[in-house]
Amino acid sequence: MRLTLIAILACTTLCRAASLPSILDIAARSTEREIAALAAVACTETVVATRINPKDKTEERRRQMFDYLVLLDSEDGELAVTESRVEQGTAKAVAKPLLASTGFATMMLILHPFYQNSFEFTDLGYTQEGGRQWKKLGFEFRPGKRSPSILRAGAREYPLAWKGEVLIDEITGQVASIQASLGSQLEEIGLASLHASVRYGPQGAELEEWLPVEAVVELKTRHQHWRNVHTFASYKKFGVDTTEKREVKQ
Repeated sequence: MRLTLIAILACTTLCRAASLPSILDIAARSTEREIAALAAVACTETVVATRINPKDKTEERRRQMFDYLVLLDSEDGELAVTESRVEQGTAKAVAKPLLASTGFATMMLILHPFYQNSFEFTDLGYTQEGGRQWKKLGFEFRPGKRSPSILRAGAREYPLAWKGEVLIDEITGQVASIQASLGSQLEEIGLASLHASVRYGPQGAELEEWLPVEAVVELKTRHQHWRNVHTFASYKKFGVDTTEKREVKQ
């Protein structure tokens, strides 16, 4: 009887599980909302950039704070997402960054309808994190498709062929975290590896959607190693004040 009961419970769980296309559809709609919500707020971005020597010791570290916002343009069937970053508290010439890393806050674009077909997704089951159960999906870039990310090296731009895992809420489609890497894609320019880890979460009672919390970017070449940690906080909705002026004729 016990074995029969376990089999019935297992069958019930499997029958309730959503199919991969259904999960991707839910995630696509959620990502559309979250990107739109991100474009409706401003926040403070803190970047701690570290250069690490071959002995895994910190060689140099810089900390910068920015007023951060995202600009969204979806006209003519295209999608353009641009970050605006203005450094706080400095009137001096801005020093050249150890590693310029931007765009990682919006890595959830891999699930957006505009980019989702650029990736092959696989169902990796469930995982527990932070006391909750999450759906784990694997993803890998499809060669020849458009990528949501590029790497600039000198005058050249390279579309990035990300592969990795994403954790989402199976019911709401909200993205909890993304782990992505490139491996040896860009050996021609001396890039040994590039890894990104991005976390999303609730940002205050007045903001319903999940927004970027932290992005950790780690890049290695044959002779260099950099790590940038981006944190996003103090989200505020844009406020628009309008004043109507009327000419009074006498």
